Amino acid sequence: MKYLLWAVLIYLAWRWFSAAQARKAAQASDAAAPEASVSAASAERMVKCAGCGLHLPLTEALPGSDDRFFCSEAHRQHAAGS
Repeated sequence: MKYLLWAVLIYLAWRWFSAAQARKAAQASDAAAPEASVSAASAERMVKCAGCGLHLPLTEALPGSDDRFFCSEAHRQHAAGS
């Protein structure tokens, strides 16, 4: 009987300890959540190259005619020659 009592006490202590660790981890992730929302808000718009289909940031894309974007000068010239 005393072994059963010890087993129950050890089990309860283990559950209490794991619950405390989970609460601590949840508090840490809640503290990091504002940083994630800031980085998502500063995400850059991606555009697709009209020549090859590559997706790249708008600031790195070369503008073409008719609101098309290109990843390189060669693709832009190839589209203009077609």
